[in-house]
Amino acid sequence: MELLAIGLTGCTAMNIISILKKKHQEVKDFEVHVHANNASDHPKVFTHLTIECPLTGKDLDYKAIERAMHLSETKYCSAQAMFKKVAPIDLKIVIK
Repeated sequence: MELLAIGLTGCTAMNIISILKKKHQEVKDFEVHVHANNASDHPKVFTHLTIECPLTGKDLDYKAIERAMHLSETKYCSAQAMFKKVAPIDLKIVIK
């Protein structure tokens, strides 16, 4: 289960950072964290996921970051598309 969550964050991270580079955003530090809740009974599938993206940079445009996350969620990240069929996913932007 942990590897599935790691795959989800990796897919999301690659999409977001790629889109932000295309939008000429000067990202200095970028992380992606996933917080996953599991069902209490076996097979203990994910019931809710939160993907948190703390980042720092110069003159970052919140709207550009928000758009990159939206594109990852709705168009580019196949892992998110798959997981959304079984559990809700919240995306959270944290500009440091």
